[in-house]
Amino acid sequence: MTPPTRTKTTYTATARREGRWWLISVPQLDTAGQARTLAEATAVAQEVIGLYLDVDPETVSVTITVELPPVARDLWAAATTAETSARAIAATAAAKRRQAVQALRDLGISQADAARALSISPQRVSQLVHG
Repeated sequence: MTPPTRTKTTYTATARREGRWWLISVPQLDTAGQARTLAEATAVAQEVIGLYLDVDPETVSVTITVELPPVARDLWAAATTAETSARAIAATAAAKRRQAVQALRDLGISQADAARALSISPQRVSQLVHG
């Protein structure tokens, strides 16, 4: 007979830099601990919760949310937005390259001549035609 499985209770903890330490707080329990690195955050949160509830830390599951300083958070968000825009622009450019090559091919221009005219390799023309 197999022993019953114990489900882990999941808590959400936040990690915020304060001086040289990361403050790991568990709002559900109004308790906190400190970690030197984010890599230690989950273990610290489990230990703090275990001590608070007087349970084995291994029975606790934790999700860590990192609170970045506003300047870093805003810059990261701006970079993500710019990257998304750049990918969309690159996809549009690639589609227009395929259309240009196809327009040359539709006019009966050979792949070799299209390559020379566009200053790209014949292999690239083939990729654009077939890709």
